[in-house]
This record gives sequence, structure tokens and C-alpha cells, in this order.
Amino acid sequence: MQSNANRVNGNDRPIGRLSGPSAGANSQFDPWILWVTFRRNWLWAVPVGMVLASLAAFGVFKSFVPVYRASHLLEANSQWVVFKDVIPVIEDIAATEKPLFFNSIILDPVLADPALRKAPSLADPEYAEVSLRENLKVTSGGNRRHLVVSYEDSDGVAAATVCNAVVDSYLRQRDAFDQARMVKVERGLEPEIQRWQQEVEQRHHRVQKLSETLVGFAPGQKIAALENESNMTLMAELRSRISDLRVKIAIADASRVSAAGEAEFVPPVEAAVIPSAVVERHVPSEQEILNAINQDAKVSEALSRVAHYKAILLELEDSDIVRIRREYYEEMQGKRDEWTANLETLKAGARERVVAMLNERADAEYERQKIAAKARIESLKEGFEAQRKSKIEAARVEWQRELQKRYADEKKEYEALATQLDVLQKQYDDERSRLEQFGGASADLQLAIDEKQIAMDVLGKLKIRAAAIRTEKQQGGSVQTLAAATPPRIPLESVPTKKLIAVSGGAFCIPFLLGLLWELRVQRVTDSAAVDRSQSLAPVVGEIAQLPSGARNGRGRRIFEESVDALRANLFLSLDTKHTRSIAVVSSMSGEGKSSVASQLALSIAKATDQTVLLVDADLRYPDQHEIFGLEMGPGLSGVLSQTATLEEAVDTSLGSLLHVLPAGRLDRSPHRLISESSMRDFVDRALEKYSFVVIDTAPVLSASESLAVASSVDSTLLCVMRDVSRMDNVNRSMRRLDASGATIAGTVFSGVTAGQYAYRYGSYHYAIAGETDA
Repeated sequence: MQSNANRVNGNDRPIGRLSGPSAGANSQFDPWILWVTFRRNWLWAVPVGMVLASLAAFGVFKSFVPVYRASHLLEANSQWVVFKDVIPVIEDIAATEKPLFFNSIILDPVLADPALRKAPSLADPEYAEVSLRENLKVTSGGNRRHLVVSYEDSDGVAAATVCNAVVDSYLRQRDAFDQARMVKVERGLEPEIQRWQQEVEQRHHRVQKLSETLVGFAPGQKIAALENESNMTLMAELRSRISDLRVKIAIADASRVSAAGEAEFVPPVEAAVIPSAVVERHVPSEQEILNAINQDAKVSEALSRVAHYKAILLELEDSDIVRIRREYYEEMQGKRDEWTANLETLKAGARERVVAMLNERADAEYERQKIAAKARIESLKEGFEAQRKSKIEAARVEWQRELQKRYADEKKEYEALATQLDVLQKQYDDERSRLEQFGGASADLQLAIDEKQIAMDVLGKLKIRAAAIRTEKQQGGSVQTLAAATPPRIPLESVPTKKLIAVSGGAFCIPFLLGLLWELRVQRVTDSAAVDRSQSLAPVVGEIAQLPSGARNGRGRRIFEESVDALRANLFLSLDTKHTRSIAVVSSMSGEGKSSVASQLALSIAKATDQTVLLVDADLRYPDQHEIFGLEMGPGLSGVLSQTATLEEAVDTSLGSLLHVLPAGRLDRSPHRLISESSMRDFVDRALEKYSFVVIDTAPVLSASESLAVASSVDSTLLCVMRDVSRMDNVNRSMRRLDASGATIAGTVFSGVTAGQYAYRYGSYHYAIAGETDA
């Protein structure tokens, strides 16, 4: 016999495609397993998936609630009554106003309205704010002056109501900001107006004093004599520009005062509702009572005694020795019944103790939960208060951030105005000095008159600005409604197409996912490379194509015969197995192609060698070689091994001189008593005296251990693996058992390859015989 070590020589081969985990624990996921899963499971997975998809679609339809969207159109107000640029105009309403809509200043009044909380989207007090923020959308209205505010809800009327409520809250806050700013600017102008009134009076007194000094002179004529027309024009222009700048600076000062008040604004935040603590006392269930009774020491001991005697009785029954030890069997039955009755008594006695114990535990747990619930409520109160303060601070920071840009622009404008005023004032002072140098007292009088005029101009413009503010603030805020939201009549989706596709597709894939998980668990062999890649299996010595079922499929039958011939050639041309005369064909489980391989291999050897081959059916449990060839069962191998028939009497020679078949025969005792290593060695030796080759079909290794005795009695053993049927763990276990029994493993036979795959991998080269036509 060949050494078992020889089979490892061919393991160092190029690694091919391996499906899923069959490559070992360290292999990565192979997408090929997806195709294997579909190929193996589509017959049942497609109908089940369609049913699940239909149920899922029905569930989506039943649970589908149409969503309506109501929209409110806003416009930046650029109208004025008399005075333009008094009310601030928003240049890009979408960019500047969108963050304000999501501020707690706007949303908290909406959430605090009990009438609005009746909307389906705001009904849950815990998620009302989250739902409001998710369903509220603020987008551009197509240009920089328009803004669209929309809200989505399952109730169209509620969607329009909430949308309008949010916009109303925004407009109230925006109008309040604008009005407060205008009022503060107006109030900021009052001190400036009073100051300039005093300035006008002071300068008027100075003009009067200078006029008294120059009585009898015409100041206008004196100055006219000293100044030319260009100097008078320059002084007038400087006076006008200085007057305008001082008015602007006064207005800017008033605006900065109002801005300081806006920065200190504290946004309102709704107080959180603290949930009440509900704690229920646990009532012990009947199952808990039974479990506690079973854990009682005496009851537990009685249970173990009953189980012990039951196990003894079961072992006696399984080993079929009851009739031999009848008295012992009845004694064990009596003890079992005695302990069973004792068990019921102990359970009844333990129930009262167990119920009292469980109630004490339930009371203690109830008190503990009440204390924990009280502590949790206190913690929630602290957390909600901290959250409220955090929201106030966040709203304040957000509001200050919004004002920061506006303040920076106003500061730059104020600094620019102050710089211009300094420059103009210097020019005016220089011109005044020059005129005083050349004009004397008359020049002083004229300059005093000019200064009085400047003060009067500034005072007049300040009064005009205050009047403009009082007039224009009646016009309205900087943002106004262009079209209020109305209840929509058409939902956003009449049919939830996207959700239907997603849910139905997911449900349809569930059976395939289960199939994939099962395939990953069972680790089927899906390719011959899986066997070559495994270090614990013998290399593949042949791939067998599927035997076509159709009688007219001549090409498929020819490829099948070629694959069997290739197996035979590989077996007898190998240095390790070229002198083999006895071959056992085994498999891990039934249905893995061993019987077909054995019968066809025997035929191929007979045709190739032109010598008589004996095919032995050693599967005494479920024989099928006689059915494959349509033969009578006869005494068979069972008769030969039990010595009720000779080998010559049991062999069926009706198939011709090249192939003789020894059926399994009728089994009249345990296969283990018939098939042993010594009996099979004697049988094989006697068979080889008459036949050139012996091929033995065996029972599955994992199901019938007598096959190990057959495998250890022959020259070579072939382990059959069926594509998409054999499991890698079963094949590995079979290999270990064969190794332990001393069998010589010639290699692995990979069956079930499709004719197309076999032809693609190895080619198809037909030979023609005279008079033969290809089907």
C-alpha cells in the first residue's frame, strides 16, 4: 500500500477561487459566495422574497401618511413714506434672516402655544422642538429680496397654521427689533438736538456782541471788501459739509446707543416640563415561582435523583438489555417513581417559602426603584434647568453674532465720518484764521455768523431726521408678508414610491440574506480550488462533469465520459498510484456522487485495460449499484462475508466479460459484524486473485463507520466531493477519520461540474467513429 504522506505532495498548487469561509478562518470575504447563494436558493428565495416584498409594500401602504407642505412668502420692505434710507433695508434676506428662524427666540413662542401643539408633528412634547426644526424649511424665493418659509405636516391645515405662526413670531421679533432700534435712535437724537440748540443760542449771543462792537458798520460790506468771491464760496461749502457730517455723526452716536441695548437682549426660553416618576411593584410570575422552587436545595436534589434514574432506564432501553436485567430495570423504575412522588411533595412544601421570599425581594426592589426614581427626577430637574440656561446663552450668542457684522460696518462708517469731519474742520479753521488775519473784527463777526449758521443747519437737520424717524417708523418693519401660507390640497407624495422601493427591495433580499448566512455557516465546497487550497485535504485528482439527464444530449454525455476517463488516467499515470489494483470510493455524506463515480470509474478502467473489473457495492445499508445496472440483488457481498455464498455465486456477470458486479446483498445482521478490516482484507485478496482490478462503492464515512474498514483494506481511496453539496467541515472530518484508520488517500474527486464549465476549463475534443453522428 502507498504511504499516507504521499497525498500531501500535491498541496502546493496555485490558489484558485474559493467561496466564502471555505478558505479558512483567515480568508477574506469572496463575492463568489453571492452567486453561489443565488444559484442554490433562488428556487425558494424568489417566491418567499416576493411574498415578503408584497407584505412589506402592503405594510408601507397601510402605514403611509401623506405629508403636506405649506409655504409663506416674505419680502424685504424697501418702501418709504417721505424719507428714504431711514428704515434699514435688508439686501440679501435669505442670507441674513435664515439663521434667525431657527433661533429659540422665534421657536419657543410657537412651542408654547397650546393650540399649535395639537398639530400631529408637535403632539409629542418630548420631540416637539426636534420635529419643528426638522419640518421647518427656509429657502430663497428666487432673488435676494424674497424668502420662502415652509413647513411639513401630515395635516395640511396644521402645516399652514404652524408655518404662519412661525412667520408671525419672526415678524413680531423683527418688528420689535426694528422699532426698538428706531425708538432708541430717536431718543439718542434728543440730547444732540438739545446740545445744538444751546450751541445755536451761544453763537447767537456772540454774534450780537460782535455786532454791538461794530455799530455803524455794515459787516457784510466789510467782509466783502476783504474777501473775494472764491473765498466766500469755499467757506460756504465747508460750512455745509461740516454741518452734514455732524448730523451723520450725531445719528451714528444715537445708533450706537441703541445697539448697546440690542446686545443686552435676553431671549425668552420656555420652561421644561419635568415628567412624573411612575414605579410599579413587580408581582412574581408563576414561572419565576417554579424556577425558584427548582433551585431549592431539597427539590434540586430530588430532581437530580429523578433524572439519574431516568437516564439509567433510558440507557437500559437503548442498549436492548432490559430483557436480560428485568429485575434491575423494575427496581430502577420503582426508585424513579418513588423520587418523583417525593419531588412533588417537596415542591408543594417549598412553594410557601419561595413565594414569601420573592415577595420580600419584590418589596425591596420596589423601595429601591422609588428612591432611584426620585433621585432621577431631581437630576432631571437640574439637567433641564441647566439646559434652559444653556439655550438662553446659545440664543444670546447667536443674536450677538448676527449683530456683530452690522456693528462692525457701522463702526467703520463712524470712523470714516469722524476722519472726514476732522479734515474739513481743519480746512475751515485754516481758512478762518486767514480771514481773521486780514479782516480783523469784521472777519470775526462774519465768522461768528457762519458758525451760528452751521449750528442752525446741524440743528435743523437733526430735527428733520427725528421727524423722518417718527414718520417712517409707522410704515412697518424691514420685512413684510407677500403671501401667507394656505392649507395645501395635494400632498408631497400621493404614493411613497421611494420608500416602497427601499422597503420592498429590502424585504425581497431577506431570504437571500438568510441563504447567504446559511452558506457562510455550512461552508459548502463550490469549486475544486477550495480543496486544493485546504492544507488538510488531499489534492483533486479529477473533476467529474454532471451526467446529463436528456437522452439526446450527446455532447454532455461525451464530456461526462471524458471527465471519468481523465480521472482514471490521472489515477493510473501518477507515480504514487500507478500500481493500484483495488480502489475504494468514499464520501462524507450520502448524495455526494460516490456511487456514480465508482460505477463509471469501473467501466472506464475495464474499457481502457480490456481486463475484467469487479465492481463491489459495499454500502450494505442503502445499496444502489444493482439499481444503476438493473441487476438482481442476489446474495451479494453480505452473503460472501457471512460465508453463505461463494464469490463466484454472488458475482453477477450478465454485463459482459469486462465488468462484473457484486451487489450488496440482503442485510440480515449489523454491518459492523460483517465488515471488519480482517474480513475485507481477505475478501479483497480473494477478489484480486480472479480480477485485475476491484472498485468498491462504500457507505458514507460519517454515517457508517464500517467504511473505514473498507478504505483501510484497499490500495487507494478516493474521497468524493459534490459541488455545492459537500460541506468543508464534513470533508475535513472524513479526511481525519480516514487518516486515523490507516487508509491511503489517493486524492479527491470533485463532482457536479457543469458540462459548459468543464469544456471551458479543459476543452472538448471529439473523436469520430465510422458510422457515428454527433447528437
